Amino acid sequence: MEWEHAGQDGGVFRDRVEGAPGWYWVCRPQNVGDRAYDPGKPVMLPILVRADGSVQSPLSDLDSLDADALCCRDEEAGVTWGTWFAGPITPGALEGTLEAGKGSPPSGFSPPTPSWRWCQTRGPLFHVDADGIGPVYLHAGPDGETWVYSAARPGGAPVDIFELGFTEPLVSNNGVIDGEGEAGRKEADWFGAIAAPAAAPPAFPRVG
Repeated sequence: MEWEHAGQDGGVFRDRVEGAPGWYWVCRPQNVGDRAYDPGKPVMLPILVRADGSVQSPLSDLDSLDADALCCRDEEAGVTWGTWFAGPITPGALEGTLEAGKGSPPSGFSPPTPSWRWCQTRGPLFHVDADGIGPVYLHAGPDGETWVYSAARPGGAPVDIFELGFTEPLVSNNGVIDGEGEAGRKEADWFGAIAAPAAAPPAFPRVG
């Protein structure tokens, strides 16, 4: 799997996903303000392209397959940056279940960190497919907890883009990925590591 340039207006990516909906990696400059982007801060994450061509993404500025969404226009700098993509990628078989109950230690399978993982949970994940499975990035914090993110740098550093709805410890005293847990509930099923390109994407191309 290798990174590919989405094209001057995103047309290469649109052509690729037509008739082939599913999960795809994207890597693009981080949005640092209203129509402002920092090409020195790449953000990498999977998005879901549905069969009707609609896009599900934690990024508010990547909500369709239109050129305005697939290209990053920095109005103040007068520059438009392109997007890299790779895939498609799909969840694997069930590899384990992580359980935690209120007041009791977690048990079962806990994925290694750092890693991108396919997850299914009754917690607050909303970036999921029709089966309730979606991508999360797991990273150990300085407190020793494993934290859940929706995006990362290509080098592995987590990125809190403030748009997933939460950034919580994977396991808390009250449950898994959810601080309002019920005692004894099963919370997280894991469906394997998320395959990704081995190399980091090149510098972002200027497309306008």
